[in-house]
Amino acid sequence: MYVKSLRLRAFRNYSDREIQPSPGLTVFVGPNATGKTNVIEALQITTSGRSFRRPKWNEVVQWGMDQAILTASLSGEGSDIAVEITMREDATRLFRLNGTTKRRVSDVTGILPCVVFTPEDLNLAKGAAETRRAEIDDLGEQLSKTYGAVRRDYAKVIRHRNVLLREWQASDADLEPWDVQVASLGSRLLIHRRRLLRRIADHASVAYRDLSQSERLSVGYSDKCGLHTSVLDDEIDADEAEKAILVSLESRRVEERTRRMTLVGPHRDEITFFIDGNDARAYASQGQQRTIALAWKLAEVQVVDDVVNKKPILLLDDVMSELDESRRRALTGLVQQNIQTFVSTTDVAHFDSTLMSEALIIESKEC
Repeated sequence: MYVKSLRLRAFRNYSDREIQPSPGLTVFVGPNATGKTNVIEALQITTSGRSFRRPKWNEVVQWGMDQAILTASLSGEGSDIAVEITMREDATRLFRLNGTTKRRVSDVTGILPCVVFTPEDLNLAKGAAETRRAEIDDLGEQLSKTYGAVRRDYAKVIRHRNVLLREWQASDADLEPWDVQVASLGSRLLIHRRRLLRRIADHASVAYRDLSQSERLSVGYSDKCGLHTSVLDDEIDADEAEKAILVSLESRRVEERTRRMTLVGPHRDEITFFIDGNDARAYASQGQQRTIALAWKLAEVQVVDDVVNKKPILLLDDVMSELDESRRRALTGLVQQNIQTFVSTTDVAHFDSTLMSEALIIESKEC
């Protein structure tokens, strides 16, 4: 399956623009601030329902308009599927699949998974813990509706519980029902996340070894759920995790009231990369950090194919200028694996000339 066409109406700097990409490689070329990244963002929204920019949805609506509309035609398996997402001035969204209105974004996304690689992703190894958690959970939402539902429900419970701690000086009786939900949903999210992370880690380790030719990458997972484990391969039982979260919530009640936030649960967990046993946050060079990020993205592509038996589309936003020749070659090699790839760049010289001769190139003035 691949993106057959994409139409952007009143979306950011586009009044009305339709693009018919190549099933292989499509390259958007031109200076900065001409809208190349907006197309990459639109592709991510129509396939995953998310944007790497994390905007409020009214922010994507063109100035002076009351709504922006993205429509993608997805082709494959003998038929075309039309996905349409409308983003309104009041920051709400409307979803349609083949012309039929749907209630949730999950009803129209995930049909064609995507993997996105931006310059910000190069900080994956040393960036905030939240970035790594979001990276794995965003992928999980694309691969499993259950994963997505648990993640969203858990986030809602944490928000409500934090309001109680921050604004209402809640009593133990007020907090107890929320503790039960934190433990129930948190244990399920923990199990889903660790299971997916093991898949990613296995493939990322192989990719990193191939890229570095000598070093070994491993991934650790330190929980804040009271289980006191940092080994990703440890088997965790959901009932065990649920009990541990409840016990930890009780033991940290005073501290939570002092800090006015929920301090226990998978929303606080840490994913850590190790190179030859050394913590990448402290010891990785810039080159090693970039290799970790690249290995992770290559692993995401493989895991999508493994789990849902589909090739994802690959979205590369102005990332090629940040990589050296060998890493660029590893990334663009995916095009030869029948993966539809979209690239934004200011300079086509970053690409192999043979590859570019087979690509669809769209100048920014055409976007």
